[in-house]
Amino acid sequence: MHKIFLGSLFSFSLAFALGACTSPEINSCENFREVRGSCDGNNAFRYQPVSYDLCNNVDPECKAFYDCAAALPCVPDARAFVLGVENEAMKIGGKPCIPRSQDPECGKQCCPVDNYRTLCQQPEDKECTDEDLRIPEEEDDE
Repeated sequence: MHKIFLGSLFSFSLAFALGACTSPEINSCENFREVRGSCDGNNAFRYQPVSYDLCNNVDPECKAFYDCAAALPCVPDARAFVLGVENEAMKIGGKPCIPRSQDPECGKQCCPVDNYRTLCQQPEDKECTDEDLRIPEEEDDE
């Protein structure tokens, strides 16, 4: 009976320890990837699959970038939904820009969106995103 209890306790402890061994920067990266993927799901297009795993071998200095980006809302930009914020302080032709939340059809009068790549600082000499590998898939004409 004691062997079963001790074996179960050891197995549980080992499983818990292995699950808890994920580094904070990997957790932040995976959270960012999940939030960005959810935002991407609002787009009328998908990105081509890549053979690169963003969260494999994450630089610890990228944690703050991932946390910042994942905390941003998903907003519509001119071409796609992105993680970012509308720059409502911007003036277009001397007039205040129009937030897309007020008028989704505002066209060239819409406030520009500052996305996570400009709002969240990446560490110097580090690349924390796979943005250069994210290519929208072309739609098939049926």
